Amino acid sequence: MEKDTLQPSSGLKDESQLVTFLLKDEEFGFDIMSVQEIIRLPKMAKVPRTPAYVDGIANLRGVVLPVIDMRTRFGMERAEETDRTRVLVIDIDGVKTGLRVDRVKQVTSVLRSEIEPPPAAIRGTTSDYLEGVVKLDKGQRIVMALNAAHVCTIGVTRKASAANGVAAGLETGSGEPSGKASSGKSGNADAEVQKVVTFRIAKEEFAFHMEHVREILRVETPNQVPDVPDYVLGVLTVRGQILPVIDLRRLLQQRSLAEEFADTCRPLREEYERTLDQAAGVFAGDGQQKVELKTSERLRKWLAETNSSSQLLMETLAQARGLNEMVIKQLQLRIKHDANGDHDAARACSKEVVSGGRKTVAALRQFEEQIAQNIHEDQRIIVVDAEGFVLGLVVDHVHEVLNVPKNLMEPPPRITSSGGMELSGVAKLDDGSRLIMLLDVANLMKDQKLRDVQTSSHHSVEEQKAGEIHTASVAAQELGEVQLVTFMLGAEEYGVPISQIQEIDRLAKITKVPKAAQFIEGVTNLRGEVIPVLDTRKRFDLEVKPPDDRTRIIIVDLGGIKTGLVVDSVREVLNLAKKDIAPPPEAIGSGIDQSFISGIGKVDAGKRMIVLLDVEKILSRQEQSHLSEITD
Repeated sequence: MEKDTLQPSSGLKDESQLVTFLLKDEEFGFDIMSVQEIIRLPKMAKVPRTPAYVDGIANLRGVVLPVIDMRTRFGMERAEETDRTRVLVIDIDGVKTGLRVDRVKQVTSVLRSEIEPPPAAIRGTTSDYLEGVVKLDKGQRIVMALNAAHVCTIGVTRKASAANGVAAGLETGSGEPSGKASSGKSGNADAEVQKVVTFRIAKEEFAFHMEHVREILRVETPNQVPDVPDYVLGVLTVRGQILPVIDLRRLLQQRSLAEEFADTCRPLREEYERTLDQAAGVFAGDGQQKVELKTSERLRKWLAETNSSSQLLMETLAQARGLNEMVIKQLQLRIKHDANGDHDAARACSKEVVSGGRKTVAALRQFEEQIAQNIHEDQRIIVVDAEGFVLGLVVDHVHEVLNVPKNLMEPPPRITSSGGMELSGVAKLDDGSRLIMLLDVANLMKDQKLRDVQTSSHHSVEEQKAGEIHTASVAAQELGEVQLVTFMLGAEEYGVPISQIQEIDRLAKITKVPKAAQFIEGVTNLRGEVIPVLDTRKRFDLEVKPPDDRTRIIIVDLGGIKTGLVVDSVREVLNLAKKDIAPPPEAIGSGIDQSFISGIGKVDAGKRMIVLLDVEKILSRQEQSHLSEITD
């Protein structure tokens, strides 16, 4: 994304900043404080019966993000996706919405004197969202400033308040930037800012300027490339483009995240083993010598504080946690029995302590062995654009997007960091207690070997497949799960609780019923019982498609009436953890009949999204009564 070079202004109170973008040949802008980040067009799932301008929903690092096509929103002709298509992620009071635009242009400083109220002659949908008109370059360049809150409201057309003008809205912004990046002075929203993406490597916090960050990906195993530095992990193919993948830890000459993770566990496990051996010796003697709880308490604290995005690692830690709690309980009981002179009970507790302790050690060893293969679920790939070359940088954890006032930016120290990674500056936040080192993206491409990797790989690497599908029933005993039957309508996947399904059959002959509702296909004979059949595509306002050998009919109960739902195909029976089900975004349901959508299921960490349906609400009571009339 191009960005203006903003010079410090002596009149900051009269100046605001707009993130400007193009729709066709028209330029629009949002207050920079409402734009959280800018991403490429993500993979989306289409939600049925939403307005035409709602492209669908996407998974943005665990958040279900509704995406609006701004061209359609403003009554323009829809455009095909290009390399410049972007999605602005707008945050209004904690609710995120994606806005698809043709191209992001720049960040522009705007003076109050350059802002005028919308002309009274403007009419139509677009004017509903206008805050004002910005006249730049002596009127040669016109930017239409938009009200982000109004644009992001789905299902309701709202009128912007022209009387208040854009100046007030742009000056105040949408609130404090995340991360509390302030100098200690209140009301500093007008200060020049730099938007950065922060992340962690080891215990240090780094950042890239937002304009260099294309997108953020989950870590997949790359294809190996011969004769490259050890920090080049290989290459991935992302949407047809070759992406060299760099281990930023290795580039900065740090040990791997897996080694660091294992090294926090190993000393505790070894200390625990030594203490357990000593305790076993005591128990084998007179059995009355005091055994300390300190080691078990230290392990308890570490287990409580250690987290991972890997379900497998967290399962193993949960097992170790449960076993250690049992050991602590038995040690406490042993002390109590000894004090009461009940030595037989104390010896029984001693056996439980040793047995539970050995199992705890085994669980910790298993955890150490699992780390290398599973720690990548905590990591992310930040895709950056460096002088026209695109790189994927593996980092430990993407932290946040920050608006950092320029007056909190310090020049970089006159040193070259390890691996040739020069800094472009240091952000001093929270009165200097939090330091963020800004890395120089352009400096990455000074390494000719990296350029060679990207150039040569285009001819030798096949398309990288998306990761394998994980079962969503992992840890279901602790978290609870819902069993679903999933089916396809076009490219979109839907799910229905198996409890609402009576059976699934191949599509039999359907007899048309005169004057039936459009979405009622007719009736069919199911083993001597006449049942109505709904065309689910028509019900969801999708394009009608002739049946084929994959078409199925799902038999459900609608208000006491056995009913068939025609679907393109049935995919699978799936156990989905309740923690992986998000409520449908509130914005999608505003003013729209979406009562039959019960949630959004996220499978394989959001790579696969399923629209969950409550079939009992798919028809209104009046429509259900019509079904009864058909079968009578």
